[in-house]
Amino acid sequence: MNETIAFVQTPKDIAKLMISLISENKKIQKNISILDSGCGKGIFLKGLQEAGFTNIEGIELSKDLYEFCLKKFPNIQLYNDDYLDWLSLKEYDLIIGNPPYTHYNSLPRSSRSKVVRIVGNKESDIYYAFILKSIELLKEGGELIFIVPYGFFFNTYAKVIRERIIDNGYLETIIDLDETRLFEDENPETLIFKFVKKSLESKQNIRILRIKERNFKPNTINNKAVESLSNSKENEVFTYYERQMFTHENEVWTTYPEKIFSDFYLLKEVCWIGVGLVSGFEQAFLLDEEEKSLLNDEEKEFLVRSIKSKHCQGYWTDGFEYYLLIDKRIKSEEELKRYPTIHRKLISHKDSMTVRYFPASNKWFHWQALRNYEKLRSFIAQPKIFVPSLDRSTENRFSLTEEPYLPSGDVLTLVPQQKDPFFLLGYLNSKFFREYYLSAGARRGHRISFTQRIMSNVRIPVFDQETENGIAKIAKNIFDGKNTAKRKEIDEIISINLK
Repeated sequence: MNETIAFVQTPKDIAKLMISLISENKKIQKNISILDSGCGKGIFLKGLQEAGFTNIEGIELSKDLYEFCLKKFPNIQLYNDDYLDWLSLKEYDLIIGNPPYTHYNSLPRSSRSKVVRIVGNKESDIYYAFILKSIELLKEGGELIFIVPYGFFFNTYAKVIRERIIDNGYLETIIDLDETRLFEDENPETLIFKFVKKSLESKQNIRILRIKERNFKPNTINNKAVESLSNSKENEVFTYYERQMFTHENEVWTTYPEKIFSDFYLLKEVCWIGVGLVSGFEQAFLLDEEEKSLLNDEEKEFLVRSIKSKHCQGYWTDGFEYYLLIDKRIKSEEELKRYPTIHRKLISHKDSMTVRYFPASNKWFHWQALRNYEKLRSFIAQPKIFVPSLDRSTENRFSLTEEPYLPSGDVLTLVPQQKDPFFLLGYLNSKFFREYYLSAGARRGHRISFTQRIMSNVRIPVFDQETENGIAKIAKNIFDGKNTAKRKEIDEIISINLK
């Protein structure tokens, strides 16, 4: 018996919007061959029939849903089969649908080998396989219209999807719906895309819509998306722009407009950039003032001050946490007993700490990952810029300190090497850099991901020394006065220089 994946109904207005994306020349030909890649309860089948299409087929793994659709749509050819296994006898003019979204690790065992066979790795989501299978089943000039999570735009293991799309055609339309609440009990970060299977010379610009906020209803989304695409301009619900098709040089894809400047250097050329330290069990190592006061002089050797995401105010840091940083200076539990206060605190958490993940060379009382620890210690007296690794704030929160703080696992650290720290602080907190960074593919839902990989390779435009000094002076005033009112002055300087 086939193991099935939970069914989630597509709102009828979203299905209607997706059907509206079918090319006009195909809408005229009502007998084009169409396949619904997962019928569910027939929301796309019904919409396609209402639009006048007559040559529709559908496939559904669930026996119950298949029989439901069989009764409801007696004139449509339906198959009770697994799409990933299914051997079609023909290619299609259009494939449409809402494939399941489930990561490999959460898939039924029967589905895992199929996903690996099609996608080529075990870090995939099942919808990756649906996309690849559908591209294979399209005719030349055929169209694929899916609603799927945004993740395949940036996930490393989805690179095969991005490359297959580039090699076989182009994206004509992308509708970025962010975390809009479309599905009952689920708020995935979704987008609708339309892919056209065509040769390289026939590629054209992508039309991109990006929803402005998450609370719009499906009916409004449908109406306003159609309006924006018809008029080729934004409205109160969507931004609109066009860009060239992505190429193999685009490591990640994005729905934000490109920021292009020709004279630049990479941030990693003027900064050391690294991730923070991970304890793996916060409550065991975190100290309050009372606990700190109980430490003897030997135990204080393990005491560090650490910056977390919550301490990054933007421009400056506010506060810190005390941690016991237990590393391989303590080699055994017997040796741990030499430090009575530390031993007392850690031993109470031993059961939980023993079952957490940590490297085989570590003991249960060690920190999980002391990434870059020696390097960070060498920078301890230098100015450092911390930024939350994942942030929902509406403005960037790059925060500078000259205090001997170490970074926690939820912040990224930048140590300026060849540039004035205040220039970098001002530029990285600017509106221009935020927009540029989003265009580099750093958005994760309503959050921005500041990763070592992306930050290392961001481009910094070359400014003349007078401009750098001006930005640095304003940033230092903001830092010293703990007042961000002058942020706009930096935005104005950058805007003038990058026109």
